[in-house]
Amino acid sequence: AEDGAEYPDLKPFIRRLMAQAEHDLGTKLDWVAVDHFNTERPHTHIVLRGVDDRGQNLVIAREYIAHGFRERAAELASLDLGPRTDREIEDRLRHDVEQERLTAIDRRLLARMDPDRITSPAHNDPFQQAVATGRLRKLAAMGLADDLGQGRWRLADGLEDTLRRMGERGDIIRLMQRELAARKLERAPADQVIAGTLAAPVVGRVVQRGLSDEHRDRQYLIVDGVDGRVHYLDIGSAGASDPLPEGAIVRVTAQVAQVREADRTIARIAAANGGRYSVELHLRDDPAASSTFAQAHVRRLEALRRAGVVERQDDGSWIVSDRHLERVRAYEGRLARDQPVLIETLSSA
Repeated sequence: AEDGAEYPDLKPFIRRLMAQAEHDLGTKLDWVAVDHFNTERPHTHIVLRGVDDRGQNLVIAREYIAHGFRERAAELASLDLGPRTDREIEDRLRHDVEQERLTAIDRRLLARMDPDRITSPAHNDPFQQAVATGRLRKLAAMGLADDLGQGRWRLADGLEDTLRRMGERGDIIRLMQRELAARKLERAPADQVIAGTLAAPVVGRVVQRGLSDEHRDRQYLIVDGVDGRVHYLDIGSAGASDPLPEGAIVRVTAQVAQVREADRTIARIAAANGGRYSVELHLRDDPAASSTFAQAHVRRLEALRRAGVVERQDDGSWIVSDRHLERVRAYEGRLARDQPVLIETLSSA
């Protein structure tokens, strides 16, 4: 990733890397890859099938996963671009000292960490020790490390995940600035909002929709809001919402995971009838209800059946668990994770 910008096309490089990995591991590999250009450093995600060319489980040593791929990639990059000079390496490390993301310096500090999360910047090379000390001071200023004295530092729990999230946030900010600049839209940094959970609906014009996470098939939406701010929104999986043309006016609201009144009614009727629900039982329980009203509950049950929450019988009745509401909450939670927002198109571009 550090030299990704030096390659106009990453595909030939990745093919050579995987060919080298096949040679190292002694098996053909079944893999797919996707190039990712929406961060500061262009890079590639690779997914391996866990089966070797003999049909057995693919076993890769932990050391090769942690370091082997990276070392092979570094060797290929050196062949293509030439070895880095000492000056280039030192400049990169100096740059990494102040970064609010996971860096090579952090990985070395984590590798030297003991079970109590204590590490040291000590190194035979004075320059390497200086950058490690500088990095630890930066981490301490960020609340991610404590100076214990005598060259000993304790790294915070979850340091790696925290720095990764901070790096992702930085990538999002750069993405927003790039997309705004391309459209000649000027917004102050304070007016660029990265939404976690939407506290209020967002109404505005679609600036950009794109892929934020290839592994989980997550997409983002950038909206130039009528509130004068630009919003970056996680909109869930690619198939969770309809296509949106750039320039469309939309209203985006949070998806609320909750048990519906129909679910409570179904659970109550089933509990009174040995774990079964049917339209007939519903109308017997509530003589004032119409058949159309009861059929609306059946439609809800059909949606829950597709998710494995309930079971339909041949006679049209339904088997409903005594933990029905608990299972519905879990189902609604999964839906909200896949589609955290609802998008209403108010006007097409």
